[in-house]
Amino acid sequence: MAPASLLPQTYPKTQFEKASSLAAPMNRLLDRVASDGDWLTKVLEGSAASDPDFTGRLLSLHNKIRKKTGPQSSKARLGVIRSDYMLSNSVIKQIELNTIASSFGGLSTRISKMHAYLIRRFDLDFEGRRQPENDKLIDSLAESLFVAHEDYLSKNGIESAVIIFVVQEGESNTSDQNILEAALYSNHGVRVERRTLQQIFSEAKADDYSKILTLNGEDVSVCYFRSGYAPKDYEVETDKAWKARETMEESRSVMCPTLGYQLAGTKKVQQELERDGGVERFCEDEEEIRRIREVFAGLWALGEGMTKEDKKAAAEAMVSPEKFVMKPQREGGGYNFYGQQIKEKMEEAGGAENLDEFILMERLEPPKQDATLLRGGRVEGRGPSISELGIFACIYVSEDGEEMVNDYSGYLLRTKFDGVDEGGVASGFATLSSIVL
Repeated sequence: MAPASLLPQTYPKTQFEKASSLAAPMNRLLDRVASDGDWLTKVLEGSAASDPDFTGRLLSLHNKIRKKTGPQSSKARLGVIRSDYMLSNSVIKQIELNTIASSFGGLSTRISKMHAYLIRRFDLDFEGRRQPENDKLIDSLAESLFVAHEDYLSKNGIESAVIIFVVQEGESNTSDQNILEAALYSNHGVRVERRTLQQIFSEAKADDYSKILTLNGEDVSVCYFRSGYAPKDYEVETDKAWKARETMEESRSVMCPTLGYQLAGTKKVQQELERDGGVERFCEDEEEIRRIREVFAGLWALGEGMTKEDKKAAAEAMVSPEKFVMKPQREGGGYNFYGQQIKEKMEEAGGAENLDEFILMERLEPPKQDATLLRGGRVEGRGPSISELGIFACIYVSEDGEEMVNDYSGYLLRTKFDGVDEGGVASGFATLSSIVL
């Protein structure tokens, strides 16, 4: 059984609606950022130099592909995105934008149904509060993959193809992925093949002329990444993994996500967008800019090029580190620094100016609710908990620039005991939950 809370958590309706209404604007901002390769390179060059084996290689490969095949704006691209928020002083603030391997869409639907059953079965009183609809989440994710699949077949004159799920060696989250795989086949008749990067190196190839990608002779329409977001995904037979990524990116198959989308979801990009003029570079609608900026938390750069405000925040973090979180360019949970760890990391590096691969973020204090959390099918404990809301949204832009999909899909809630720093479910810190408004 997946880690879960026994019952749903209450959540303010206005803030849930605000988060879900930002799905399309956030997607559009992401696409524009990812399409500006020169800006991405400038923003990430310091992080790439400090983290050459991962961020550096991602950025280098992105620029290599741009030179070979042209800018991202000339290629089809698909994003299954999850924007994560926490309540702070009763309003939502964005924690991060997940652009690769955004997980638990399938299991979130099941958790919502479990909670709905328990509420009815035991006639639980939530004072008239209702659960927001979440039944269509997995169908929405499958639909976005199908739209990309069909567009690929149409544009390339191909009758049939498979979708590749790019997974980790010894994948532990197969149950969530299988729900999406089943929806693709039952709803649309599209077959999925699961492969690691190393297997793709051995079994897939792109035609030198047409750039059509095949897997053991079968055409591939979409490469959907549920791995590739952490260095460990490339550590086994390193060159093969990176060469497989390059082969896929060079091909005509639709990437979910592209390297541009993955890099646009880094913490450094999030921090740069928060600066004056950051969002404005990519968005002209003043109301949209206001709504996006309204949910930004405090973010500050570290490393070379720190502004006066950045240096002030870094100095405060040395005195009151409990007010901040230090974040690297990593996904998957377990990489952040909290409290005294921040001070120790700065001292170890010889100062904040030597930490280009990190950013500082204000530490939010969400409201606490009592919760009973389950792990391994057993009660882990009961006590004060805090939660993080994830808003799923899909975007698909065709190679001719048509925005064919850009919609809110559904939500995820992760609940953990108060005092637990990290928030990942797969990494063992949080549990899956749902909400009543």
